[in-house]
Amino acid sequence: MIHKITLFFTVLLLCGFTQAQVSKESYDKAVDLLNCRTIEISLQGNENLKKFQQQCPCGEVNNLQINQFLTSVGKLDATIALSNEVESLKKSFKVNWEKVDVVSFLSEIIFTDKAKYQKIFAFAEKRKGKLEFENYKAGLKTDLANSLTESLPLDTVTPSNTNIPQTTLEEKSSELENKINTKKEDNGLLGGFADYLIIISILLSVIALFLGFRKQSGNENEVSKEIKSYVRKKIDETNWNRSTPNSNVGLAELRDANNRIRDLETQIEKIKSQLNNFNPNTNYTAQTTQSTSQEVKQTEVISQTFFLSTPNSDGSFNESSSSSTYKDGATIYRFTKIGSNRATFQIDEKDASARLALQYPDKNIDPVCDAVNAFNPKATRITTVELGEADLQNGKWVVDRNKKAKIRYEN
Repeated sequence: MIHKITLFFTVLLLCGFTQAQVSKESYDKAVDLLNCRTIEISLQGNENLKKFQQQCPCGEVNNLQINQFLTSVGKLDATIALSNEVESLKKSFKVNWEKVDVVSFLSEIIFTDKAKYQKIFAFAEKRKGKLEFENYKAGLKTDLANSLTESLPLDTVTPSNTNIPQTTLEEKSSELENKINTKKEDNGLLGGFADYLIIISILLSVIALFLGFRKQSGNENEVSKEIKSYVRKKIDETNWNRSTPNSNVGLAELRDANNRIRDLETQIEKIKSQLNNFNPNTNYTAQTTQSTSQEVKQTEVISQTFFLSTPNSDGSFNESSSSSTYKDGATIYRFTKIGSNRATFQIDEKDASARLALQYPDKNIDPVCDAVNAFNPKATRITTVELGEADLQNGKWVVDRNKKAKIRYEN
């Protein structure tokens, strides 16, 4: 039984294992694509480039059409000679050529072989080290990998309509088994060693098959690396955008919540202490309740300062633009919370804030401030005479017209 299984796999691998190969037709089309791409880059800066791209779209033209165009234009003898040398590459086709080898030959090797391809070598040397040439080669490698097609050799395809009797896999296995048994009888001790040789041949066939698939998938791995890099880049951009915009606001809210919790804990401890000292003969309960409620109300107003820049034209500020710290060159207004959704504001006293506001007073000042004196173009300072007030509504600090800040322009 072991002999039959071994023979079956041996025949299967030896008869069916073949590497997919590039056909002559596919190779010739790849050379035409190389020819067109090469003429495109050689015509860079030439007035006929756009006309060539319109009349000879790469991937659809052959050498005859390219040659006819170059001849009709005239004064492009060097370019015609280069095109003819690229066309001569079709003579270099090899019967058992695999896709990865063809791509390497047409996108790398021909540019370095000065002896065989003088004009192609000169074309590459003239542009060596330039970005446009590196992009040309990279794009060429991708286009060739996508355009080349592989197929199994014709001798591995079993004809469907033929009068020649076909040998089945079982018959081949039986024939091979008979030969091995005959060898065993003839060779004595050497016959047993044949089994090991068969097993080793199977292992070698499997390894060759694995290496063949690895070789064919080389270009796919290069493309997958670019895709992975692009996806990773987009994921990093998404994570950054998600974590950045409102980070300052989130931290401010956390600090506000922590302050409230600590104050409430303090009030609870005070109440516990007062209950421990409770005297039933006094009207202490009402006093304790009243004082406690007053103290809790006071804790609701937590002083918190934040900064904003230019207001909107409707007299509001975007809460998402607020910052917990002063930013030189950006901050104009300083806000102080007087409630969970209410705050007072003024133009910050720093000279940098005043200079920034005075650059465009109609946009930076007028929507949220009223001046008590006339605007002076020579003013260098702004004093806030009366604080303005704003309410937090739907993500915006909205300033009521009657609650604008009062300011004075000073030299």
